[in-house]
Amino acid sequence: MTLGFVPYGAEVAALATRARTSGHEILLQVPMEPFDYPDNDPGPQTLLTTLTPQQNIERLYTVMGKIQGYVGMTNTMGARFTASEESFSPILREAAKRGLIFVDDGSNPRSLAGRIAGAGNMPFVHADVVLDAVPTPTEIDRALDRLEMAARGRSFAVGISSARPVSIAHIAAWAKAAEARGLLLVPVSAVAAKGKQI
Repeated sequence: MTLGFVPYGAEVAALATRARTSGHEILLQVPMEPFDYPDNDPGPQTLLTTLTPQQNIERLYTVMGKIQGYVGMTNTMGARFTASEESFSPILREAAKRGLIFVDDGSNPRSLAGRIAGAGNMPFVHADVVLDAVPTPTEIDRALDRLEMAARGRSFAVGISSARPVSIAHIAAWAKAAEARGLLLVPVSAVAAKGKQI
């Protein structure tokens, strides 16, 4: 399992370090502008389409300084931002310079992440299934079934989830039985590199 951390709160750096020490890869969840911003606000230092590329890069630097040891970034919200090539390209170029991967959370069908990352030769992967889009036990189990079918269909798949207790419980139970069903769980960097070659 790869764990993502939003860059907020006094405990985030300690939690990220604990995750790495426990053997997990970690991602930095970068706050990006949704379509209904500011009514729906991802938090301080949100990357915005109304800012210049340099202003967004400065915000990115601030966010990047909150935790250490991440292999890449993922978006927190960001439907408007990830659909804007002018705003999003400089951010992915900056991340690529640092050897980071980008994991698109799959929430925005208009996201340009794959095209921009591909043009910059940046390892990238798009989440196939949002596992707790409907956060009920039955729907999470159905989403896990879809994730498994996707993995069997093309040799790998990426699921993404929030840290809701119900999500964690069902994903943990599914993961424990995955090997017996012929599945291998790998860190997201393994499929991001593979995704780059496809």
